[in-house]
Amino acid sequence: MVRVVPMCELCRRVRDEGASTWGTNSWVDFPSYLARHVVPPSQVRFSRDYCSECRLSYDILNTYGGGWGQSHRSKHSLRSV
Repeated sequence: MVRVVPMCELCRRVRDEGASTWGTNSWVDFPSYLARHVVPPSQVRFSRDYCSECRLSYDILNTYGGGWGQSHRSKHSLRSV
C-alpha cells in the first residue's frame, strides 16, 4: 500500500499525523517518519504543502520586506495554497 505524505516545499519536512497530539500536526524529517511508521521509502509518495513555520516565515517576509514587489507578492501568497 502506498502512503501519500504531505511534504513542506521549503524545508522538506513531512507531516506526521500519527505523532500529533490535541489535533495538531507534527512536522518531522523524513528518516524520522520512516523509522516511526516502519514503511519502506518506495511505498511513500509526497503531496505538496507548507509547514506552519515556513508558512509564517514566508508571510512575514512577504509582508515586511525581502525585495518582493507588490505584483509578485499577490501572485505568490501561501495563504491561497
